[in-house]
Amino acid sequence: MSNVLHSPLPSKAIVTVTDALLARGMAGLRWQLRDLVMDGTYLVVVDLSEVDQISPQLLAGLLDTHRACRRRGGGVVVRHANHQVTELLRRTSLDKVFEIESHGGHHRRSALRPAVGRRDR
Repeated sequence: MSNVLHSPLPSKAIVTVTDALLARGMAGLRWQLRDLVMDGTYLVVVDLSEVDQISPQLLAGLLDTHRACRRRGGGVVVRHANHQVTELLRRTSLDKVFEIESHGGHHRRSALRPAVGRRDR
C-alpha cells in the first residue's frame, strides 16, 4: 500500500473576465471554463467587475458551464456585474438561471439548489 495523499477535488473556482481576455476571443475562455468543470469544479464564480458589457458568446459560454455544473449540484455565480449587465440578465430572465452577486456581496437571486435525485449522464 502506498502513502499517497489525495487532495479533494476543486469545488469552487473564480474566473475574472477582462476586456483583454475577451479581446483574444471567446475560445480561450470557453476552454478555461470547460477545463475547470472537467477537473471537478462544480461552482464557478465569474467576476465581471472589469468589463462594461457582455457578448452573446460569453452568455452562451456561461450557460454551457452552468449546465455542466448543475449536473454536479452547483452552478455559475455572476459577481460584480454593472447595472447594464445586470439589467440584461434580468430582461433575458437569466437572473433566474445564474446567481447574481452584487458589489456589496449581496445575493440577488439564489439559483443554486441541490440537485436532488439527479444523476450524472
